[in-house]
Amino acid sequence: MTIWPTQFLRVLAGAAALCAASFAQAQQAPQAPPPKVAVVQARTVKMAPKVALPGTVVARSDSHLASEVEGRVAWVAEVGTIAKAGDIVARIDKNVAGMQLTSDKANVARLAAQLRFDSSQAERMDRLYSQSAIAKATRDQASSTRDMDTAAFAQAQASLRKSEYQYNHSEIRAPFPGRVVARLINPGEYAAPGKEIVRLVDTDSIEVKAQAPIDTAHFLHEGMPVTVQIAKNAVIAIVRAIVPVGDELSRTIEVRVALKAGQAFVGDAAKVLVPSAATRDVLAVPRDALVLREDNTYVFKVDGKNVATRVAVKTGTEDGALVEVRGAIKAGERVIVRGAERLEARQKVQPILAS
Repeated sequence: MTIWPTQFLRVLAGAAALCAASFAQAQQAPQAPPPKVAVVQARTVKMAPKVALPGTVVARSDSHLASEVEGRVAWVAEVGTIAKAGDIVARIDKNVAGMQLTSDKANVARLAAQLRFDSSQAERMDRLYSQSAIAKATRDQASSTRDMDTAAFAQAQASLRKSEYQYNHSEIRAPFPGRVVARLINPGEYAAPGKEIVRLVDTDSIEVKAQAPIDTAHFLHEGMPVTVQIAKNAVIAIVRAIVPVGDELSRTIEVRVALKAGQAFVGDAAKVLVPSAATRDVLAVPRDALVLREDNTYVFKVDGKNVATRVAVKTGTEDGALVEVRGAIKAGERVIVRGAERLEARQKVQPILAS
């Protein structure tokens, strides 16, 4: 089909009008707002380089409870039993101890009666001797019999107290609140004094035991907060005690760091981050501000025009949630702590102060 010049111009005009209308609609379409991000200010803080001390989570109260008396084991608490202080965790059969207690009570009663009679007899002999009615030897014999009865009575009372003690301590009680974690003897077995019966552990009172080099210990003090890493989780804990006695071979001293109940299991491996030198001024940002990539570690900072710029940084000392950074960033500049994962370089953002 042949298109004449006039018709061709009309087609071009229609196409141009259609493009103009489409461009106008595109210009009128609303643009997406800049993404919202949470920001904080980078700041200068005092930090010290840290060294990680390997340690172990232990219970402050961990006892192997032993029998104080001998006899057949009648009952032992099951593993996992939670006991309060004073609760019974094992029993030794009381039959033998009960028979001994009954015998000692009867012996005390017999000697008490004998002592009363011989004391009265000695008093009568004293009166008769004062009246010159009997010989001195007779009076002395009555006094001696009374004194021997007094000693025998005291000995019988001691035996009775021992029998009562053994009878009462046939029940092994928890000296502190805890959990039975092991039965070291089974019902039916014979226990002798000193025989371990159960292991009781206070799993609610735990701490980390670590060995610190003596040189490092000079920068530690009791009551200071330190970071403890347990199973990839970091918690802030307090140094409870520093044992000021060093090991001659390893040149280390023991450090105890208190934990809260439920933060770890007894026996967990732990790392205690402690200062290895004096504190110094460093530029720090929250750990959440770090964006980890295969090629480097970055921080997004926001300028006065609310434009996010990606900055490569080197990390250093850590203190709780803060991390030392070195790079093209200054104290007071705003850094993004939430919302930086999908940002592009030089992207406009809506900064919101992080709480």
